[in-house]
Amino acid sequence: MKVSIVTPIYRCAPYIKGCLQSLMAQTCQDFEVLLVDDHGGDGSMDLAHAFVEQEGVMEKFRFLETPRNSGPGVARNVGLEAAKGEYVAFIDSDDEWKPTFLEKLLHAAETSQTDLAFCQLKYRGGANDGRVFRNPVVEAGAFTFEAKRHFLLHFVTFSVCFLFRRQFLDENELRFPDERNSEDTNFLTRCLLLARRIACVDEPLYVYCVRDESLSTGRDKHRYKTRLSALNKLKKAFDAMKQDGRYADLHLEQFDGVMRILWFKKGLAQSVKDYIKNNI
Repeated sequence: MKVSIVTPIYRCAPYIKGCLQSLMAQTCQDFEVLLVDDHGGDGSMDLAHAFVEQEGVMEKFRFLETPRNSGPGVARNVGLEAAKGEYVAFIDSDDEWKPTFLEKLLHAAETSQTDLAFCQLKYRGGANDGRVFRNPVVEAGAFTFEAKRHFLLHFVTFSVCFLFRRQFLDENELRFPDERNSEDTNFLTRCLLLARRIACVDEPLYVYCVRDESLSTGRDKHRYKTRLSALNKLKKAFDAMKQDGRYADLHLEQFDGVMRILWFKKGLAQSVKDYIKNNI
């Protein structure tokens, strides 16, 4: 099996059918889907079960659950532990893929034998409707120091745009922290730091559907605290990685300045904005 698709399910009843339909419309069908119930209590999992039964695709789906409502990071980790595919991809349960998402990312990853391959992302709905959010375009192959430094200084945090080689994630013990905000930044930054090879498909193949009640756009007066916690955990993880002999060839100490800038931009500065937005 080529790909394990991990999807946390939480209060997405109006959107889950569109998400699953976009998976079944993929031009590459060599995948399994791991639907992880994070106990939203709105009947989303019932709708997912009904879709799978109606479409007659039970063999492609596995249903998992978190012990209790724990947030998307923990739910993704549950899926990662159960994944069997050579590669892993994530999709949020209210989003969609363009039909060639898997085909093109798999081709890029396998052609260049990469740890990571990524595409761009397009917003649907909200103030940014139709806008394409782009990560820096990189040359396929070795993820050089210069390319990695530039990427870390300018990347948009969307792990859902990436296809990850599962062996790379497992060997480096790369999992999401148990935070409800910025867990994505923490995870993806560590992946980028440790990746030795990367590929890019410069097309918006991921459709990010904005809704007011989503975790990423909703009002949460404590969001700034969880953001800082996730970024502080990233700092500690980075320090540990620099001391790990497995990564000596990556010379991670050269990224000290980059990581300070990233912590300020995605941690402190964004936390101040979150606090003002949700508390004042």
